[in-house]
Amino acid sequence: MSDKVPNKNSNFWKRAWWIYLFFLLLAAGIVATAVKVVFVDGEHWRKLAQNQTLRYEETQASRGNIYSSDNALLAVSVPIFTVRMDLHPSVVCNDTFDRYVRPLCDSLHRMYPAVSSQSFHKTLLEARKKKKRNFLIKNKVTYSELDRMRHFPIFKKGQYRGGFVVEEKERRSRPNGILAARTIGYYNAESKTGVGLERAYNKELQGTSGHRLTQRVAHGIWRPVYSADEVKPENGKDLITTLDIRIQDVTEAALQRCMEGNEAEHGCAVVMEVKTGKVVAMANLTKQADGTYAESQNYAVGEAVEPGSIFKLASTIAILEESKEDVTHRIVPTGEMKFYNRWMRDSHRGGWGDIPFSEAFEKSSNVGISYLANEIFHANQQKFVDYLYKMRLNKPLGVEIPGEGEPYIKNTKDRTWSGVSLPWMSIGYEVKVTPLQMLNLYNAVANNGKMMKPMFVSAIRRGSETVKAFEPQVLVESICSKSTLAAVQKLLQGVVESGTGTVLQNPLYKVAAKTGTAQMNYGKGQKITYRASIVGYFPAENPRYSCIVMITSPQGGRYYGGSVAGPVFNDIAQKIYATLMQGGREIAGTGSFSPYPAAGYAADIQAVHKHIGEGTPELEPTAFVRKNTGAVRVSDGFNELVMAKDVVPDLRGMGLRDASFLLERCGLKARVYGKGRVKRQEPAAGSPCVAGQTVVIELG
Repeated sequence: MSDKVPNKNSNFWKRAWWIYLFFLLLAAGIVATAVKVVFVDGEHWRKLAQNQTLRYEETQASRGNIYSSDNALLAVSVPIFTVRMDLHPSVVCNDTFDRYVRPLCDSLHRMYPAVSSQSFHKTLLEARKKKKRNFLIKNKVTYSELDRMRHFPIFKKGQYRGGFVVEEKERRSRPNGILAARTIGYYNAESKTGVGLERAYNKELQGTSGHRLTQRVAHGIWRPVYSADEVKPENGKDLITTLDIRIQDVTEAALQRCMEGNEAEHGCAVVMEVKTGKVVAMANLTKQADGTYAESQNYAVGEAVEPGSIFKLASTIAILEESKEDVTHRIVPTGEMKFYNRWMRDSHRGGWGDIPFSEAFEKSSNVGISYLANEIFHANQQKFVDYLYKMRLNKPLGVEIPGEGEPYIKNTKDRTWSGVSLPWMSIGYEVKVTPLQMLNLYNAVANNGKMMKPMFVSAIRRGSETVKAFEPQVLVESICSKSTLAAVQKLLQGVVESGTGTVLQNPLYKVAAKTGTAQMNYGKGQKITYRASIVGYFPAENPRYSCIVMITSPQGGRYYGGSVAGPVFNDIAQKIYATLMQGGREIAGTGSFSPYPAAGYAADIQAVHKHIGEGTPELEPTAFVRKNTGAVRVSDGFNELVMAKDVVPDLRGMGLRDASFLLERCGLKARVYGKGRVKRQEPAAGSPCVAGQTVVIELG
């Protein structure tokens, strides 16, 4: 019996056919998948690929500027840069890095002396080992610093060969420091919160963002590519405020001196243009933990308080309107008096006896005012309230700055109304108003009875084009009769001539005003604190400006409105009268005064001279000039400043805006102290300097 020999060729072909079949099925699967990818899922994958290589980026609009009424910059967006470095060897080759890293570190050290060259070198080497693609070199880099960095070793090769990566952002800056800081305010786009004009007009200031198509290139870098769908950003509009930077500076300085001298808790001062209601200055100061003062709350707009005796003007208007006869000469008691179950007393112990009502108003007698108010309105107390409502004291002013305090003028239907409400309301208690609301009443008296709405913005502009202009708005055509108006105007002048406001007397012009001293916590067992205030207008014969000053919790034994708040009002009024209402000419009794700047931009100086009606000197408009030594008048002439290279320019006498511009042009930085014009600088003018050096400026 013989065995069969296996057919080796047959086994080989079987295996070959199986392999062939496997690859045939694999190929068919690949083809099927390819067909599915291209024809079935193709749109999905094409979109996914596009999203990974192309994307739309938002392009931010530049925020608009905020200007004072005299075109001084109050808030501006300035570019601020972050410099990073791509240290991957594929960007900065080894030969370039090894050869120039030390010179780069030396250059960085010269720009930022606080960090040694060795420290820069160590951190760069460590980042290089880790192949860092986004290594931080410096935050908050200025434009002049960035311009210097572009010429540093390695960096000068640019982004793709030198790894020099620059991120640009905008930072809100106030060129005049804390001047009107709370009024200008701020706005945080991320949290959508803010205060002041920045928040009120955020929509106009922020502009409209655009978008552009970008494509990803090597190393995760995205670059813009042309696209018909690109939308360019529309920059924000500019805000022209009613604030006058000269009056604002005077107001803040006067309030600061008062706050420091009396160690007060907080205070505010507001100056308003009588005819238009334009707020030309508003200052608010709060005592900080370290004893300094800062603008952290807007008390003038937002704090509704019991005003005390300055409310007696409203009560007197109501009394005169209701009386059928002239009661200014009516004899009233002073000293102390009991209304129902509560005693009222004058601040002057024992009072002044029985005196005319006009004298009681001038001396701010609580008893005299409340006695007559109670006598006239006792039978119909709601009518007294109705007169206050007619003066619009029960309604907010509706100003554009957010956070206005809600006034509270109770009426007889209020559950807290009692037998003592009328007499105590007549002297400024059991009511609440903000300082701005109180000022607006006095401004109406100065404006012959017409109550204006306080305004903070006069126009919205785009470049030189006025997009929207705001006109003065009348709230009440007449708050009282002409006879009552004439009577209270005379009473307010009497306060300054022979009453509690004699601190405002001066030989040049008359002031009409009322002082107030309100007790803030008058409950049993509590330490009494005070709120000192004064409010009025000037010149009394032809009112141009009204002003209120309110100081909360003054220390050191002084708390009366005349002695605490009065000097602030007086300081503001005198400086406004001297600088804005007399053309800068010599005023009898005050010595020589000239408003002409000692130094500055020639075009601005020419504009000032033209505005005040003086002859304009022949000056090169783009030059910086200095008034001749000893010169007082325009005709005495100006000398053009010589701007030598590589030396510190002479900034003395310049405003902060001109000084900052010159330093920036020279590649220098400024550190500023004080307010006003440059009175001292360090290094001195003419000293050698290098780009990026800091110049200390002292204003005064």
